[in-house]
Amino acid sequence: MAFNPNAVFVSPSSLGDLDKCPQLYYYRSVYKSPKTGLKIQLTNPALALGSTIHDVIERFLSLEPSARTEEELSRLLDFVWENITGEKGGFADKAEEETYLSRAREMLRRFWANDHFHTCLGVKIPAFPKVDLGPDLILTGKLDWIEMGEDKYYHIIDFKTGKNKEKEDSLQLPIYAIMVSQLFKTDKIRGKYWYLDSEGEMEDITLPDVASALETVTRKAETAKMVRRTNSYRCQSGEESCWACRDMLAVARGEGRLVSVDMSRKQEIYILPAKKDQFEYAQDLPF
Repeated sequence: MAFNPNAVFVSPSSLGDLDKCPQLYYYRSVYKSPKTGLKIQLTNPALALGSTIHDVIERFLSLEPSARTEEELSRLLDFVWENITGEKGGFADKAEEETYLSRAREMLRRFWANDHFHTCLGVKIPAFPKVDLGPDLILTGKLDWIEMGEDKYYHIIDFKTGKNKEKEDSLQLPIYAIMVSQLFKTDKIRGKYWYLDSEGEMEDITLPDVASALETVTRKAETAKMVRRTNSYRCQSGEESCWACRDMLAVARGEGRLVSVDMSRKQEIYILPAKKDQFEYAQDLPF
């Protein structure tokens, strides 16, 4: 795909942000630090946990099957956890960090208990596939795992680390199905969620047909393009901020504390003082 300086990139997370609040979309997808030119991102223990689990599983599944051992899975967790230990993960203290580390170990125990992932082979795709949606519009996202099933269907598996179930109208798997359809010129696609924070098995998800999903996503992407080109980022509440955007606004105003820089994503990572019940439910990474 040729470079287009005018292209607007959309993903499951950015479209979800726009649905919640245009100002949230602005601070997460458009705004850049005036000092560094990097985007800003807010982390907390729940997001740090989700990021770690996804990173560990991605590294583990990139190994040859003969190298996928329980010991290696544990080693990878210890290695990746160093990236979020202490305030880098938004942990208030050692006790809180240990609670989340225990949850991480339990999730990976469930993952290891599924023998399928000891030997399965994935379908090779770009890290962030891109699909042309039309003039100056590009769809992208990061798929956790895709494999060819015995039924000759492409199986998209999304690992969930949050306590809450994905909403029925979520566009995440439909967007991934669009990408797979475009990459492999197929409509033989199945989707699954695996909620690793509970004891359940993988859940089959009924996907909409690709044509209708593409129509819905393109319509939302056109809205994102229009919002950007008209600078229509006002908070959906009509006030200065709302529940969705207030924390990102606080970071942009300098109220957050910089704890790390992720150059792979060109982001500065910040934390805010924790509220008492702020992190009761983990959030998944919105790729």
